[in-house]
Amino acid sequence: MKKTLLTLTSAALLSSAAQAEQFWSDTSISVLEGSSYTNAFSGDDETYTTTTLEHASGHSWGGLFMFVDRHVGDITETYAEVSPKVSLLKLDGFVSGVNAAMTYESGSSQFANFDNYLYGVGLDLAIPGMNFASATFYRAYNDGDDDNQITLTYGASSGNFNIDGYVDYSFDNDSAEDQLMINPQITYNIGPMLGISNKVKLGVEYFYWQNKIGQTEDQSAVSLLLKAHL
Repeated sequence: MKKTLLTLTSAALLSSAAQAEQFWSDTSISVLEGSSYTNAFSGDDETYTTTTLEHASGHSWGGLFMFVDRHVGDITETYAEVSPKVSLLKLDGFVSGVNAAMTYESGSSQFANFDNYLYGVGLDLAIPGMNFASATFYRAYNDGDDDNQITLTYGASSGNFNIDGYVDYSFDNDSAEDQLMINPQITYNIGPMLGISNKVKLGVEYFYWQNKIGQTEDQSAVSLLLKAHL
């Protein structure tokens, strides 16, 4: 079932991409340093340095967001997501668009490897004062038990100040607790101070994770963040 859905989705995306026009694109690399990442099994705090390569782009067929994280610390892990969306309907008003959405999640560490496939429907939201906002409902076909997920994304800026992030709520998993993740980044663009045109953001990331990886431990971690847009 998972492979069939992936094949059909990939075929649809390739067909759309063949006639695609790209409207905008942004790629960045960032480094995070934090020491309050909770071990989901022991409850102990762990220290990590995370390097992230991230890409977002808008196209005539929809949009693409993807990233790769490399976590180095008490545990070494690589985690990646690829999230294309295909535009189904453009609207005027609070709901400005309806999309078919997919997310592929892949993680690898010395303890476990996994691949999850999420499929759903998303709404683009026109919220005054926000650069972007969206709400997506997914059905998640996981390596473990399947579940549902609601994802909210948002971004806003004023001058060189910026805040963006997401909220994930995963539920209805037969073998794991419901999970809530709240992950904003608050940054200031220091590029003008450095005399360069590309954005260089300095700030903090907050990562709250209730019932981390489906266990009963909660995480509340603040990390220093440096992000350079390429």
